[in-house]
Amino acid sequence: MIDLDLDQLRLLLLITESRSLTEAARRLDRSPATLSYQLARIERSLGQALFSRAHRRLTPTAFGAIAVAEARTVLAIAESRFERLQTLSQGGQYRIRMAVSDLILPERIIELIDRLSPDQRPPEILWTTEVLRGLWDALQTGRADLALGVALPGHPAEGIFRLEPIGDVQFHFVMRPNHPLALEPEPLDPEKIRRARTVAAIDSSRVLSPGHFGILPGQDLLRVPDQAAKRLAILAGLGVGHLPEHLIREDLASGRLLTRRTTQSPTGPTPLYLAWRESDPLDPHGILARLLQEIRAKSREPFWFS
Repeated sequence: MIDLDLDQLRLLLLITESRSLTEAARRLDRSPATLSYQLARIERSLGQALFSRAHRRLTPTAFGAIAVAEARTVLAIAESRFERLQTLSQGGQYRIRMAVSDLILPERIIELIDRLSPDQRPPEILWTTEVLRGLWDALQTGRADLALGVALPGHPAEGIFRLEPIGDVQFHFVMRPNHPLALEPEPLDPEKIRRARTVAAIDSSRVLSPGHFGILPGQDLLRVPDQAAKRLAILAGLGVGHLPEHLIREDLASGRLLTRRTTQSPTGPTPLYLAWRESDPLDPHGILARLLQEIRAKSREPFWFS
């Protein structure tokens, strides 16, 4: 059984860098004999020689090179965990969990994170994409610290949440130009829509009852994971459905998709919000507060849905 502690791993790295027991001993203010004894204990524990000795220089053996690489990995992991514990012990936060609506382009979240300075970025950022009520579900079940892009119709009955507007989304009922519904008079007859296959994004909620948007009873459905997949399916002629304007602006301009008015389509833009639990302590100098400030700044301009 290998029995090595972190100090022994640090010693192994120091000897590798020094290439000499004498030099390593000088750096540690110990005797070369003491380090020679400690190195021998490490080699006995591993059952292999770690260094070859020539002209008073130490060179890692093939096995020693692997052991040194593994030691670096173990120490890096251990030190990062110690930093997280220190952050937590001082009342800090080492991880931010963001639930992001599939209506928001991933490029926008990348830009948001990139704008945070290095001291504002927590050691761990967990970014998940949620669909429909999955955003509220992530907040209510504690899977997320904040949710970006929630809609009020999906607001759960339980729990108290803070809400701040981040922008509006306009939905359009779209299809390929050669779809049979493209020739029908507007507003489209719901019975004729019912006979067409609808592409629908799957609600990612795990606990809350799932929601749906633009689905008529008895319709044939193609269920896809998110809005991006829904757009591709409709472009391929696999069905019809509602899509947000900012995701299909180029498709509409080029004629790849066209819009048709229905009696079920939203008459105006749908407002979306940033949400987090009211009960969560918010340190004004903490990581979460700084992230919220950056989101607020971006929400004052047409950023999330442009």
